[in-house]
Amino acid sequence: MYLDYWQLKAFPFESGASGDFYFTNEIRTMVADDIRDAIMRRKGIVALTGPIGCGKSTLTQRLLLSLPEEEIDIALITFSMLSSREMLEEICTQLGLEPEARDRNGLVHCLQTHMLRNAERGRHTLVCIDEAQSIASLDTFEELRLLLNFQLGENFLLTLFFIGQPELQDILDKLPQLKQRIALNLSLANFNEETTIRYMLHRLRSAGCKQPMFTRQAVHAIFLQTHGVPRRINHLADRCLLVGMRNSAKLVDSKLVSDVAEHYPC
Repeated sequence: MYLDYWQLKAFPFESGASGDFYFTNEIRTMVADDIRDAIMRRKGIVALTGPIGCGKSTLTQRLLLSLPEEEIDIALITFSMLSSREMLEEICTQLGLEPEARDRNGLVHCLQTHMLRNAERGRHTLVCIDEAQSIASLDTFEELRLLLNFQLGENFLLTLFFIGQPELQDILDKLPQLKQRIALNLSLANFNEETTIRYMLHRLRSAGCKQPMFTRQAVHAIFLQTHGVPRRINHLADRCLLVGMRNSAKLVDSKLVSDVAEHYPC
């Protein structure tokens, strides 16, 4: 462990960090605010896509935790390779429901009753599906779309929130009836070099860093090696600090970054 060597109080580049370690910028704050607004206004379907490791799940988890529990009832599906019936069953499970019958009609009836009960109590039902590009078949997407037919007047009883990799957009293109109901379709990009610098500085300061640890050239090398993917930045920067300690380095420089990237691809 390198905390004492670099005089840090915590590991700065742990994946999935929260609290003071959570990094956002103007663009990501706007994305989160727009999604939150669409959910609170019961817009129907929201989609968020982005490349692997760009921070979609971290942003989503923080967003869901910010929603008022007394107003939003959340089903979070993190394993999406499900058939249409399995998806309905998992939604029921996540909402704490126990359908009397486990066939499609029984599951749908249970969900409809629950959503109506929520609406009568001033609550809204949110189904959030991570890694939505892995949904097993188009039939499952169609089953989810049909859930939007449950309405009270002009208000949806349900919001669907799809999070996935860019190929999710290709899938949605094959489902025009579903795509037409998407009220908000956003994408999250990897960091540019300036944001990579800000990200690393934020993480280091949150870990108690009080002196320079990476040269400017080292950060540039990290950006080139990782292409601004937050998850890859975390892996490479963490490894550099460990190897830097072993080498008794006073600073992580670009040569150390190159050596680490060569021996420990991120």
